[in-house]
Amino acid sequence: MNETVEAILKGSYDLHVHAGPDPAQARRLDAMEAARHAYEAEMGGFVLKSHDYPTAPLTYALERMYPGLVVAGSLVLNRQVGGLNPHAVRTSARLGARIVWMPTYCARFHRSSRGERGGIGILDSRGELLPEAHAVLDVVAGSGLALASGHLSPSETLALFRAAGARGCERLIVTHPAGTATDDELRAMTRLGAFVEYTWLSCLPSGGGTDPAELAAAVRRLGVDHCIVTTDLGQWMNPPAAEGMRMAIAALLGQGLGPEDISTLVKSNPAHLLGLAP
Repeated sequence: MNETVEAILKGSYDLHVHAGPDPAQARRLDAMEAARHAYEAEMGGFVLKSHDYPTAPLTYALERMYPGLVVAGSLVLNRQVGGLNPHAVRTSARLGARIVWMPTYCARFHRSSRGERGGIGILDSRGELLPEAHAVLDVVAGSGLALASGHLSPSETLALFRAAGARGCERLIVTHPAGTATDDELRAMTRLGAFVEYTWLSCLPSGGGTDPAELAAAVRRLGVDHCIVTTDLGQWMNPPAAEGMRMAIAALLGQGLGPEDISTLVKSNPAHLLGLAP
């Protein structure tokens, strides 16, 4: 089994990795250490995500340090970058970013689910997409970025993806919706061309302790062709992301998913979302 795990890990892509520096919380590794772990594991690459700042300049340097490893930059549209800011999206795209997330910690849905007021919404009082959200989609469509839903509500995500598809956005990601969206809502998102993300963090004690059997069952319900598996790791108490991906692959094999299906979840589907040639 170990040989099978290593074979799948080699060339895999983790689309959700956190690392230092981080202005808000302690991280297990800094970005250079996270890249070294991925390089030594012979992964294909990973996406560096920060809730607070654009990561493309940092990933540009890391790719030069680790030739052959894809270290992709990204942008999260929280208040720290001006919220739904098409100018920030355009700049990140020009710097080589590959994913833009809608608001996460600053999203209205995220805050309201924690009993907090305020936050960034993307819909007006009639349920229509705000002009600034349309402007972001125009940049995403023109630059070939992947668009991730962030911490929006399922209804916001559906409205966003409908508008994104109409504008020609080709790569859509439903950000770790487990426990938030229903299966019917997820199926509706996949019909719009979106890939649903399941994270290994959700199976760890710090992320909720979901039984890996539930993760495997969720993937089976939607179909591996519509899903990706990421780690969402970087927390100080958790293993490095590269090791987390190894653990996720082993767990999915243990739940009866075949090597081909797992490779689809961690290789071919993520590579498509990064715009990489097959």
